[in-house]
Amino acid sequence: MPAKQIAESNLSTPPDTYLYTLARTGADFATIGSDDSLRIFSLPDLKPVRTYASAHTGISCLTTASDGTTLITAGRDGLIRLWDPRSASPKPTLELREPKGAGFSALACAGHLLAAGTESTKEGLGDVSVLVYDLRDPAAPPLRSFVDSHTDSITQLQWHPTQRSLLLSGSTDGLVSVFDAEVADEEDALKQVLNPRSAVHCAGFLAEDQVFALSTDEQLWVYGLEKTGTADEEALPVKEFGDVRGELDCMYVIDVLRESFLGNPVVACGHNEKRTLRVVELKGRGWEFGEGVDLPGAHGEEVVRDLRFVDEGRVLSCGEDGMVRLWALGEGTKEERGKGEAGGSKKVKRKSKKEGERFAPY
Repeated sequence: MPAKQIAESNLSTPPDTYLYTLARTGADFATIGSDDSLRIFSLPDLKPVRTYASAHTGISCLTTASDGTTLITAGRDGLIRLWDPRSASPKPTLELREPKGAGFSALACAGHLLAAGTESTKEGLGDVSVLVYDLRDPAAPPLRSFVDSHTDSITQLQWHPTQRSLLLSGSTDGLVSVFDAEVADEEDALKQVLNPRSAVHCAGFLAEDQVFALSTDEQLWVYGLEKTGTADEEALPVKEFGDVRGELDCMYVIDVLRESFLGNPVVACGHNEKRTLRVVELKGRGWEFGEGVDLPGAHGEEVVRDLRFVDEGRVLSCGEDGMVRLWALGEGTKEERGKGEAGGSKKVKRKSKKEGERFAPY
């Protein structure tokens, strides 16, 4: 049974505004866009609650702090800003700087630790960093600076769900790195390097002992996380899905999502020509694609930039049409899961960061 769109809004954005990503803030949600604004909106009506205009020069990242309400943004201006929607002030409550003034391209927060990745603005090998800030001491320099493990823009950062010192980073250099942030020396902190052999679009912890990596050409891998308990423990074997567009009947994958209220991880993907979104379960220890639910109409022929679960029955999406849409999920059927046709393997062109000023993670 397909999902049903129950609300939509452009959040009063100017024409031709892209909306990049979504984040929860208390009972509301927030989004950032190509007009450099941070917007908060309510559910389920999607009405604008608050707008922070010109939050950055070249806004690129949005995440939620560990308190579940404070929002964290970053931009190409080399700044990280924290915003408290409960405060009447239109100004950020805290500001951090990249030591060299480099622009930011990824954020991840766990407790008082904030990881931030920088982007490369030149062709070839770049000077990029994975930084870890202590939010309790914002005036101090970064607690950790990992500067040698990647050579191109950082596209993904994620903290391990239970081993809180483990930090994963993905990059357009085609590598996924796993660091122990408790270790200051980078060579010793780098615990594992994975090589998907293609620029990393997104990556993360699929399970306690497994990591996924999705490339910009829609290749999906699952790797075993190396054990740290005893020397004779071996990591779980790699699973290589290959190009998933055919099996998922999509043109591009948006993300692989994990939520505490979901039984299994979910792959979110889109098809511009068919104007559909799909959410498809990853099931079993061997990670097979399970049932899927279609979100018909999607964002028209425009690329969907982000999709987030509100709860087990509703999802939000945002995209390059400048719209936020709220969907009620129907129950997926077995007949819906294997719709892959030859036409489903077409590739949507992921816009480059260097094509204009808009931040484009695809």
